[in-house]
Amino acid sequence: MMTASRFHAEVDALQLSLPPNMFKFCDMDSDLPYLKMVAITNSKNMYTLRVDLDQFPESIPKVFVTKMLKSKFGDDLDHPSHEMHTLGSEHGYTRICHYGNTSWKPDVALNKVYLKCRVWLEAYEAHLQTGDDICDYLGTQD
Repeated sequence: MMTASRFHAEVDALQLSLPPNMFKFCDMDSDLPYLKMVAITNSKNMYTLRVDLDQFPESIPKVFVTKMLKSKFGDDLDHPSHEMHTLGSEHGYTRICHYGNTSWKPDVALNKVYLKCRVWLEAYEAHLQTGDDICDYLGTQD
């Protein structure tokens, strides 16, 4: 669970990356706290990300795009896929891979998670244009 000092540090770091109206911590006093963030891609498409914080910062936070994404070919991105850097689905949303197990350290800040997710979204939009797998753009994460 996140300490109060870590929470304030996370807010300060996020404010360097995002305007205050583009992120919101929710249910922080519950067993299932999460962060909602808006990501706008280079092509001006807007996505909302949900970052589950119940095990953060000790464990990699689960990140979801708050809708079920589809591949270029119309398939739901609702299952684990190395090629598409997805980890399944919960809440009816696509869960995306942003950090590998060996890359994660408890001192990784949420603004870095946001940046990795933005890169994932750019790769996703490239996939929608070309049909190439997301791993063709992102490579393999440890």
